[in-house]
Amino acid sequence: MQAKETYVSLANKYRPQTFEDMVGQESISKTLQNALKSGRIAHAYLFYGPRGCGKTTTARILAKALNCTGNGATKPTASPCGKCPQCVEIAQSADLDVLELDAASNTQVEKVREAIIDTVALASTRDRFKVFILDEVHMLSSSSFNALLKTIEEPPAHVVFILATTEKHKVPATIVSRCQTFRFRPLTVDEITDHLVDLSGAENIDLTPAAAKIIAKNAGGAMRDALTLLDRAIAYSGNRIDEKLVGEMLGLTPNDLIKQTVEALIQKDRTSLHQVFEILGAEGFDANSFLKDLKNTLGDLFYFALGQGSEPFAQAKEVLTGVSAGLLAQLSRKINKVIEEVKFADNALISAEVGLFTVMESCLDVDSFIRRLEALEKGVSLPETKGPASPMRSTSRVSTSAKTEPKPAARFSSLTTSPRPAAKPAPAAQNTPADIIEEVEPEDNISMESPSISTAVSNRQIWEKMLKHFEKSPFVYDVMTNCSVRFNETEWTLVFAPGKEFYQIPAQNKLADLEAAAKEFSGKNIHIKLGVETQEKTNAKMAPKTTAQATTRQKKSSVEPVSTEEPFVNDSFEQDIKAFSSTENAPEEVKEILDVIPGELLTNS
Repeated sequence: MQAKETYVSLANKYRPQTFEDMVGQESISKTLQNALKSGRIAHAYLFYGPRGCGKTTTARILAKALNCTGNGATKPTASPCGKCPQCVEIAQSADLDVLELDAASNTQVEKVREAIIDTVALASTRDRFKVFILDEVHMLSSSSFNALLKTIEEPPAHVVFILATTEKHKVPATIVSRCQTFRFRPLTVDEITDHLVDLSGAENIDLTPAAAKIIAKNAGGAMRDALTLLDRAIAYSGNRIDEKLVGEMLGLTPNDLIKQTVEALIQKDRTSLHQVFEILGAEGFDANSFLKDLKNTLGDLFYFALGQGSEPFAQAKEVLTGVSAGLLAQLSRKINKVIEEVKFADNALISAEVGLFTVMESCLDVDSFIRRLEALEKGVSLPETKGPASPMRSTSRVSTSAKTEPKPAARFSSLTTSPRPAAKPAPAAQNTPADIIEEVEPEDNISMESPSISTAVSNRQIWEKMLKHFEKSPFVYDVMTNCSVRFNETEWTLVFAPGKEFYQIPAQNKLADLEAAAKEFSGKNIHIKLGVETQEKTNAKMAPKTTAQATTRQKKSSVEPVSTEEPFVNDSFEQDIKAFSSTENAPEEVKEILDVIPGELLTNS
């Protein structure tokens, strides 16, 4: 009866046997090969880096190169044959002169003395060099390091120490300084992907590149972990492995759900975010795995927004339209905090949903807001975001036309700006003598100055048509809705009140567009110029409004208290607001914003 063939895992079956077989550590392989060729062999080496990236494998290859006798070699060679007794036994960890010690299991100084110090002076049994490979050397105790120190510093000529560790910072500096150190870097996704595709061809496995890339991403830069996952995928799906099967095997969240979650966080869409968690609960997805996938995707999107890497999912470019990399960084960092909280939660799914709702509400795209402020000053149009209305848009339309409802002022962190009170309706034109029409200010900020009433009304109609024409041009429309207009037969003047002088910059850039539209709707050439309203006129116009506001506040102060049960609830908040109405003690950044955005400081808390 034929003996059943013993199964060998892919990680052991395809373990590199020569320097040329190493993946992703070319600089280390080249350095060691050159040292072997020139005979510059150190007495101690320290290999450090993350798990599964080739430290122990390189140590074995180096031991082979030092002792190989194949092809008549009488000295160390850069290309061990792999067939001589020394190479075969070292590959099987059976060579008497090459001792592999697990420092985690031999931490005591007695064991170190017995295994190394007492035998280091003895001549090798057969090989050219006696090689000590100490894996996870950082696990040795302080007394063991002290006992080993002198031996590593001045070993016999026929002894070579190779230390390997994942935590170099735990190795004493006195040991590190006596070794040649080599840093093993984690392998890239592309390096692991290419190796998996090549290896699957040798194994007659149909592995799609997309599936190989998913395995590579989940390997954490370790080739050994990637080969272990491939072994598992073969057992799960057989000889045909695609991205769907790998996703099911690893329990990964589908890209459609990740995309929907990212869009919901950016657009602050509560309904869409809740729908994601309903699907997660119905399909039985793990909340911790979902959050990790989301964090990794946001990290990929962050690099993609900076122009690095590729799209983590389809149409990622459209999702990021108008979104700054700073917002993506905020989301990724705060979701990392949510992951730590969900680990210890009784109901992980609910905790994850509540955490993401908190993240969604607390992250503001400040960078995009600042860009829009700068663009407004320069008169440059920016693409509209797919998210909620930007602070720039809501702030720049505090004063709106009579046809548009006033929008609430923007909120920037804890700063609240109040819009200017709506102006009183203009008196009817037929009841106003032509010789006293100097400045009539209706709700749409149009004032008329003209030798005839009919001409003023006609100009107003032209202006209203221009307003409608420029509704989809945000910067022109903002200029038109934040100025007063003085009409003349062939010349109009756009007047900006104190506090709104910064609108002159975009207005100056858009005068040609305004004049072209005026000619289109009036059929004549109209010259448009800019002007600034004096502070005296502004105070005179605002006086009646201030009186009206005071009357309203008096009426409000006479209402019944909000609550008679809660002693800390006042029936009037006027004193609280008044305490913060002055900007004298406001932070400097608040003052700078008020210089750009006209408004009133209600609270700085």
